Amino acid sequence: MRMNNLLKIFAALFFSVSLYAETVSVMTFNVENLFDNKNDAYKTDETYLEFSKKQTPLHIKNCEKISTKRWRDDCLYIDWTDEVIEHKLNSIASVILSYGSNGPDIIGLQEVENKRILKQLFKKLEEAGYKHSVLLEGSDNRGIDTAFISKYKIIKSKLHKIQFSGGTKQQIGDTREIHESVFSVNDKKITVFNVHFPAPYNPVFMRKDAFSTLEKLASATEGPVLALGDFNVTKTEDDKEGTFKNANKNWYVSHRDQCSECNGTSYWFTGKSWSFLDVIMVRKNRETNFVTDGVSILNHPLQTRKDGTPIRYDAKNLIGVSDHFPVVGIIELN
Repeated sequence: MRMNNLLKIFAALFFSVSLYAETVSVMTFNVENLFDNKNDAYKTDETYLEFSKKQTPLHIKNCEKISTKRWRDDCLYIDWTDEVIEHKLNSIASVILSYGSNGPDIIGLQEVENKRILKQLFKKLEEAGYKHSVLLEGSDNRGIDTAFISKYKIIKSKLHKIQFSGGTKQQIGDTREIHESVFSVNDKKITVFNVHFPAPYNPVFMRKDAFSTLEKLASATEGPVLALGDFNVTKTEDDKEGTFKNANKNWYVSHRDQCSECNGTSYWFTGKSWSFLDVIMVRKNRETNFVTDGVSILNHPLQTRKDGTPIRYDAKNLIGVSDHFPVVGIIELN
């Protein structure tokens, strides 16, 4: 009888701790080329200018050097006006705020050009309770960076260079540092690494080096640790290399431990295949985990075709949002 009472007390204590555990919702969202229309002399951002400013022989010559037709056409013909930027910002904000009643607590963004355009997006989210934002200028050739917008205070932020074991100057220049920010979630501090790893057309070893750098950073960091962003690991690469299976040893991985019914976050029309490029990971053995059924992929109507695939942003027809769906995870902090 006494043992039964002890078991009841233990169960009551266990469930009361779970009930009152701190939770925080986090989103990762590659917003696909969120640029302003001012030319930065030190970055290759000429694609995102108004069409009237693209008629110089020098601009046309530089665009013609681009080997990929879609990117070359964008460089030559996209009319990146103030109205287009405003429409894209409104669309991004609509997707973000469609989660819950007022959007997630912390948003990790990829492909944001600079603080100016981040500030414009922040203003559209401010009324939903967002109070803090940060973007640190990295060394990517095009000038795209990672950023955070948060309802919780951002205590500190810094960039970490990825330690590559090889690669050309062009390949290394076409990637981003790992962005670390520390958040104060009530009485707890949580470290979040925001990543945008080398694109799939770069060698596999570069993404392996990026994961190794992330692993070293996480191991050296105390307390709750998350990693989120665009890891740029395709399904084909993941199947061959076991990338996220290996990561799963030390991390809870959003699409492996949750979201079993999710197709993916990015779709390749040429191969008709889905990939989880965008991922949230929670460091194991840090008294943190995903809440059960706490991971979801947002398929907002502005961004989703009838077949369920994402609509990349189309500046001419003013449709779509991004070629990446955002992922949200609810994290339990014990």
